[in-house]
Amino acid sequence: MGTNTGMVIAGVAGATALVITAAAVPFVAPALRRVCIPYVPATTEQLSNVSRALSLATKNSKGTLIDLGSGDGRVLASHLTPEWRKQYIDYERLKNLLYDDMMEVPADDDRREEHISRLDEKFFNECDQELTKINLFFSQKIAEGQGKHHELQTELQVFKDVLGSRSEPSGIRRRFGGKDRFHKETTRNEQQLKLAFSEFYLSLVLVQNYQQLNATGFRKILKKHDKLTGNERGLDWRINKVEKSSFFLNREIETLITNVETSVINDLEGGNRQAGMKRLKVPPLSEKQKPLTTFSLGLFIGASIVLLLAILLSWMASPARPQEPKWVAVRLFRGPLLLFLSIFLCGVNMAGWAAAGVNHVLIFEVDPRNHLSYQTLMQIASFMIMLWSFAVLAYLYAHMLHIPPFAPPLVLMIICLVLLLNPIAKPDSVFHRNSRFWLLKHCYKCFTSPFHFVTFTDFWLGDQMNSLTTAFLDFQYFVCFYATEVDYSNGWIEVKGINSTTGSVPWGSVELSNGKDQCASAAGLRSLMSIIPAMIRFLQCLRRYRDTKRVHPHLVNAGKYSTTFFVVACGALNKYYEASDPNSTSIFFYIWILSYIMSFTYTFLWDIFMDWGLIDPRAPKEARFLREEMIYGSKWYYYLAIAQDFVLRLAWVLNVSLGEAWTLDSDFLTTVTAPFEVFRRFIWNYFRLENEHVNNCGQFRAVRDISVKPIRKGDLESLLSKMDQMDGVTHRGHDLMERVKKQKKSAKASRQLLRKNRFNRMIAAAPVLQCAKEGYRSTGVELNSILVAYSKYRSIKEGLGKEARFMRKNIFKTDLSPYETAVIFGAESLMGDLVPKLSEMRSNTNLLACRFPLPENDAWKLEHQIGEGIDAVWVYKRN
Repeated sequence: MGTNTGMVIAGVAGATALVITAAAVPFVAPALRRVCIPYVPATTEQLSNVSRALSLATKNSKGTLIDLGSGDGRVLASHLTPEWRKQYIDYERLKNLLYDDMMEVPADDDRREEHISRLDEKFFNECDQELTKINLFFSQKIAEGQGKHHELQTELQVFKDVLGSRSEPSGIRRRFGGKDRFHKETTRNEQQLKLAFSEFYLSLVLVQNYQQLNATGFRKILKKHDKLTGNERGLDWRINKVEKSSFFLNREIETLITNVETSVINDLEGGNRQAGMKRLKVPPLSEKQKPLTTFSLGLFIGASIVLLLAILLSWMASPARPQEPKWVAVRLFRGPLLLFLSIFLCGVNMAGWAAAGVNHVLIFEVDPRNHLSYQTLMQIASFMIMLWSFAVLAYLYAHMLHIPPFAPPLVLMIICLVLLLNPIAKPDSVFHRNSRFWLLKHCYKCFTSPFHFVTFTDFWLGDQMNSLTTAFLDFQYFVCFYATEVDYSNGWIEVKGINSTTGSVPWGSVELSNGKDQCASAAGLRSLMSIIPAMIRFLQCLRRYRDTKRVHPHLVNAGKYSTTFFVVACGALNKYYEASDPNSTSIFFYIWILSYIMSFTYTFLWDIFMDWGLIDPRAPKEARFLREEMIYGSKWYYYLAIAQDFVLRLAWVLNVSLGEAWTLDSDFLTTVTAPFEVFRRFIWNYFRLENEHVNNCGQFRAVRDISVKPIRKGDLESLLSKMDQMDGVTHRGHDLMERVKKQKKSAKASRQLLRKNRFNRMIAAAPVLQCAKEGYRSTGVELNSILVAYSKYRSIKEGLGKEARFMRKNIFKTDLSPYETAVIFGAESLMGDLVPKLSEMRSNTNLLACRFPLPENDAWKLEHQIGEGIDAVWVYKRN
């Protein structure tokens, strides 16, 4: 295999990996995904009513502004517990039922009343089933809460009795530490009780949210029913059914919350209400980031980007350094950069989990009231990357700064250790001592894994280490290099370099021409460092088997990590025989390749089947090879993630094909492929946490219920305002099959409606074009760029380019003063927000509100109402 062939293989493999990885990029930030409100076309009757309303209004010489839709792309995913999603009111299904049936209402009055009667019977039967479901589930949760409260009160009373019965140690016992042991035991029991009460309080808040959201859902859907049908049967049903139901009338949840607050304040906090409520207080629904954190994050990222560009340009322009060994600096700087990059991507993971509703706080068992936010973690990582960049530049310009070239890597490592290990606690926003020590504690448990019970955090951290094997090797090289290959005798850091190109390089020296040394070539030592991450996970699996006695998955998973030992051993033997006879290929090379294939197959299939829970036989036909329950939006995220996991796990092909063909240096290949593995783990984290959240696949939680944060007043008002929008509220975590069925049903209803009224598929332009045909110079405003482009095409096609024009603009950012008539096609919740904006229009101007009227206000006077239901048009005049 020659140089050209090797480069072709590298180019094809690298390009394929980059393309597939880039295709998965939309998934890595679920918080940025846009979900559009489905477009509801105007019906023939509605357009007719608009024409009649325009004829009643003053004919306008300057133009008519028509808002083609709400244009408000905001979607509120209701804060429902994913494990309870099927127990909430199915607001979305009931809303779709109303809209679908109302679109088929006949024009004839007698037939219309008959149709609405059938709709009411069907709709209220569905509501009754939902109400029965909610009552049963709420009663179950209340019973569980009462039982748990009784247990906690019993434990609290036992603690108080023991505390009161024990007397102060005296004499010899006090001298030998009796008081200290008593105090420590009491403190430990008290802390356990406080933690138990605070977690129970969170679960009560969850049940309270369930009660509030369902009551709100019934009120809003029944109110919507009455508006669409023009009767008050929904109000009567709510009064007679919902407001007399057990879940609505039950106030036991408030009693339990009050009792928990009283117990914690009086019995565990000595009557200090402020301390007690601080312990019980749950973080708000939307945790706001501190402005200083956001600013510093942007500053550090921007500075890092500039410094990385400076590094690239300096490296390209720097002359050769014959007195410095090749690749040594890369080995010293590469490990820290991989670690910092991994931490930064974990921050991005946290942002994605929070946006998609994956409760990583509970899964990792961190304090829900005191933990690092995703911005803080990214801030720390970007700061360290900035320091790393300064160190690299200091190395590149060491001759100008008159410092030893290999001093910057050493200084960087010392700074990292000081920042990680220092005991300073104040200010917490700078030092984050609790978080640092939490990480150190779990790292210690990983490295001593057989002796500790394994939590999800421990095993997840072990998996991250397996993607940082290159960093482990580089840290070993760092210690070995500065301990054996650097001369400190003259008060200066000098490398012990030699120029001999024959024979092996002795310990304590570095070959200047190619950077070879024993620190990087000692097969035994390097092999030992390579298997440390896999050994950690192997021992964790054995410990989990000891604790659970389950062969599958724990011993089977241990077998997966044992394949790494086989790969490393074969690789070390291959290097040993290659060094003894460079001109021949040993049998261990082929065994090494075979072991790689076996390890790749084992680990890839485990990722897909076990860690991600895909290839589920219960997966719907619309999402083959996936699973029934999925939180992240599109099924293509999962397919693309499977493909990129396959490709990036094959990165070792580059090392085999190119490294063994002597076309590229192994250090270069490692530098290129190591970030790919970090990125693969970054994608893996999303699906692993999702699977754990939905299925509790690792059985790390005793129950599947995950506590959520309470709904504040502002959040509840926001939820109420969204519930009237099309798809304004979605049940987070709905399985893909239900979503696809609803999408197909909605698409079918839209096609039937369009065929019935003989409209083209895209009729967003219809209101504007109809007004233009009747002699009104009209302007259409819409946020959807595709609809705007199509509307312009339609206006040109029909010869109305001068009378009708279209703008991609937000209605709230449009100057309304030039217009004398405005036609609004909006959502109900939007109408109230539009009133202040519409005040920009001059007096005696006209407003036509379609589908929904304006709320009562002093600025606009209602003059006419034409039509009923969703075809209604309200004509207003500006006071």
